[in-house]
Amino acid sequence: MRKTLSYIPFGAVLGVLVLVIMDLFIAMGTAQLCVAYEKRVLEQRVTFVKNKCSVLSNQIINNGLTAYNMLNPKDSAEQRTNELKQFAVELDGRVLIIDRGFRVLADTYDQHCGRCYMAREMIRAMGGEEVNYRRIGDSYIQVITNVKEPGSDEVTAVIIAVASIQDSNRLASYLWSQRATLSGLFFLIALIFSAAVIMVVYRSFRKTQRQLDEINAGHNEEGLTEGGFREFYSMAVTFNAIINKYKELENSRQQFVSNVSHELKTPITSMKILADSLLLQDNVPAELYAEFMNDIAHEIDRENRIITDLLDLVKMDKTQSDLNIDVVNINELLKMILRRISPIAEKRGIALHLETMRQVTAEVDEGKLSLACTNLIENAVKYNRDGGRVDVSLNADHKFFYIRVKDTGVGIPEDCQDKIFERFYRVDKARSRETGGTGLGLAISRSVILLHKGSIRVHSKEGEGSTFIVRIPLNYLGVKKET
Repeated sequence: MRKTLSYIPFGAVLGVLVLVIMDLFIAMGTAQLCVAYEKRVLEQRVTFVKNKCSVLSNQIINNGLTAYNMLNPKDSAEQRTNELKQFAVELDGRVLIIDRGFRVLADTYDQHCGRCYMAREMIRAMGGEEVNYRRIGDSYIQVITNVKEPGSDEVTAVIIAVASIQDSNRLASYLWSQRATLSGLFFLIALIFSAAVIMVVYRSFRKTQRQLDEINAGHNEEGLTEGGFREFYSMAVTFNAIINKYKELENSRQQFVSNVSHELKTPITSMKILADSLLLQDNVPAELYAEFMNDIAHEIDRENRIITDLLDLVKMDKTQSDLNIDVVNINELLKMILRRISPIAEKRGIALHLETMRQVTAEVDEGKLSLACTNLIENAVKYNRDGGRVDVSLNADHKFFYIRVKDTGVGIPEDCQDKIFERFYRVDKARSRETGGTGLGLAISRSVILLHKGSIRVHSKEGEGSTFIVRIPLNYLGVKKET
């Protein structure tokens, strides 16, 4: 026995894999957001420091460098240096002011006042170049701002501000920790949700499988329960439709067997009764003997017609490769059929009329199409009124040819029109037997037309006659049988 992979664990593994991939993408996305936010916070801190340095630069220009010289013992210088130290407190860092001689005028740490201090960034700033900030370790940034006299490009001093970014780092660390927590929480929620969905789907699968097993064992004739997910609902509806078609087919098969048995048995029963009547009588008169023998011969002919029609119907049930396709003149075919049927119609005074709109040649099986058309036209005569009329017309377009058979007969009740193509179905069983019908003619005609990839429709009103319309492709659409 072949082992197959179960879709449930496979789907579960696939679902978890998808969740992991989704979580990775979300983690990458949140990481990018955290990095972008961290960068933005740092830029805001740099902007804040630059703004403070710009304010300090304007104060230096207005008050003069000497006012910020920590080595100057004047009261004004002491006041300005106190403001400078307050500025450093706001930055949680350090501020240095350096003149053009690279001498440190002010240092809020009181370490380098009066000393010379020279660095690459400071030299570039003294030259008038805008110097970008740089990080000092993980906790500080350095911002250099040059001081220029109004209306001059000459740099008189530079301000070096070292500011703490520990608050920004703490905020970034908090965001990164929350990101990890949220990613894990999302994965857990998604995993629980996926597991719940998988369990529901698994139960639906098990329920469907259990019902299928019951149907297979013959314990369930109702079919699958139509409900649940849309996919299961659609599958159940389709499966139940197949079951219903199978039931109809099985009922049709049983009805067909019953009808065949009945139809074949009826003539035999009649012949048995007639033969027993002759055997039970002594010295049967010749006239009575001849009459009974004629009745027996009639029943034999009837039996033969039923068997012949059954054989024709069985042939129709075979594949279309049994068709002997050839190019046939449909006009001449219909004329020949009407000539063959005209003696039967003349006995009852029924007028046959053929109207051809154009010359039509088509790729068909002449023998089988002749049989189908003969059945249709014979029925139009058999179920017509004495002195009635049967009109047969032929027309065609660029793809199909059309045969219409219209009679002025008894018509077909509306509730019977969908069943007349079924085997052994008769609208009026008593009248059918009187006319010698077997109940297979329309079934044979329909099978022939379907083999030619055509269609047949009926329009009828009880008491006013019937019209059968046949449509068949001019060019055969199947595989032609090689001869």
